[in-house]
Amino acid sequence: MKILALNGSFRKNGNTEILLKQALMGAQSEGASVEIIRLTDYKIEPCRGCGLCLFRENVCQVQDDDVPFIFSKIDECDGMILGAPCYFLELTAVVKQLIDRCWILGHKTGKVRKPATVIVPYATRGWTPYVSLQSNILLNIMGMTKINEITICTQGISEVVLDQEAMDSAHEIGREIAAAAKNKDFTYKGDPGVCPSCHDWLFRILKDRETVECPTCGVRGKLSLRDGKISVTFEEKAWADSRFRPDVGYNHFTYHIAPSKDYFLRTKEERKLKIQKFKEYLNR
Repeated sequence: MKILALNGSFRKNGNTEILLKQALMGAQSEGASVEIIRLTDYKIEPCRGCGLCLFRENVCQVQDDDVPFIFSKIDECDGMILGAPCYFLELTAVVKQLIDRCWILGHKTGKVRKPATVIVPYATRGWTPYVSLQSNILLNIMGMTKINEITICTQGISEVVLDQEAMDSAHEIGREIAAAAKNKDFTYKGDPGVCPSCHDWLFRILKDRETVECPTCGVRGKLSLRDGKISVTFEEKAWADSRFRPDVGYNHFTYHIAPSKDYFLRTKEERKLKIQKFKEYLNR
């Protein structure tokens, strides 16, 4: 049983790395072998948006970076811990860079379900609205199930070592993910959020002013006010509508993405003519 930690922080031995290593010590206490990868030590090129990976299996125009290696490490593990600090309301850029490269994984079926958890150190309370959004996208597109997530307020460099409660929480998170991997237990163990799928609190209000939608999962519910408190009610079928469910992803690819290939090929010559003026415009 192997637990992998992905570190989305550039700083060596900073708060994120300390918390991840403390979590891995907890995983080891449950008998797991452990490994940590600092994403910023590896070359992660941007996605080129060519779409080749959608129609040709394992084909990507980017051939000279370390993303395949990172994916191979994720494939090898039985459970994963994602750690990244919150910068400007969201996770670090390297996490988004890796998310974009996950296009090649997006429509694949038969992914092995694995438990995952998230650790996010941050500096200022109230400045973390989008951290779950990004981590949920990354974990879901990899076919993982998030079983917990903790955010830890710690400002100074490596300051978290002075916060025993935070260190204890990280250790427990690691012990928990190892136990989940060993027992194939995908029960969510954190504080439940509003979304029944990803447990985030972030929602957008739709135009009818009654319906709300989780921007990550796409599940919808009805907004109401009960005893002065906002409440969201979901129909049972809403749980089945999460865009990251394997059957929903398969249908998205089969009925929305795949048919576009024929249109793309059929209009190739017409497009070449019409884009010529844009190639020449402001071309210096």
